[in-house]
Amino acid sequence: MKKNLLKFSVLALLTSIAAVSCKKDSTPATASTAEVAFALSADNASSTLVTKSVGNPAINVTGVTAASIKWTSAIANIGRFKLEAKKNGKEIEITTKNITNLDLFAIDPATIAAKIDTGNYKEISIKVLLVKSSGTDIPLTVKGTFTSAGGAAVPIEFDYNDNAILKAEVENVTVDATTDVTAKLNFHLNKLLTAIPSTQIDAATRTNGAIVISNASNTAIYNKVIANLLLAIEARGFEKHKKK
Repeated sequence: MKKNLLKFSVLALLTSIAAVSCKKDSTPATASTAEVAFALSADNASSTLVTKSVGNPAINVTGVTAASIKWTSAIANIGRFKLEAKKNGKEIEITTKNITNLDLFAIDPATIAAKIDTGNYKEISIKVLLVKSSGTDIPLTVKGTFTSAGGAAVPIEFDYNDNAILKAEVENVTVDATTDVTAKLNFHLNKLLTAIPSTQIDAATRTNGAIVISNASNTAIYNKVIANLLLAIEARGFEKHKKK
């Protein structure tokens, strides 16, 4: 691969993220094809929260025990994965639909992948679409435990249920017969609650004893988390690896 340029963007009415799956294109591997994949994994599950916000930035209050958060699970559901590529003036498009229950905490992160012919490509674009759901398989659910400054532990859950697109691109790339390529992104969970005072979280409405942050519950906090999502996603670039 040469002259690589990774572009990362999230396109939505509200900022969002996406995830990945182990479901792959059914085209059998041959010497003239390679696999292009997309992977997202969660990290930094534990963090200390700011005590209160005073202008910019938010701060911790001296002498006060800091509250904390520990995320323990992150499950994503993908409405559609689309791979678009341009080669010799020809456009290629491959789509996979309805990929569910993807564990972002998995030791070996799952991938969405498709096979394309080898050769020189002007551009390869990967898009992961989140689709708002009326059922239980919403695009993203993150769960954990919030511990207040007073030491009380409360279950916490962040539910994202809206439309969004996660997009990664690489330009002027050569795909050969011996290697596959994967666009990798990290979901930094410690940035989800950036600059949100722990006192606001502690005062949040409880649902069956848990703090649920969604577009229908604790919406003021939800909107702040949505604004943090771009900060939470870091593109690691396209990586080459030997074909399996």
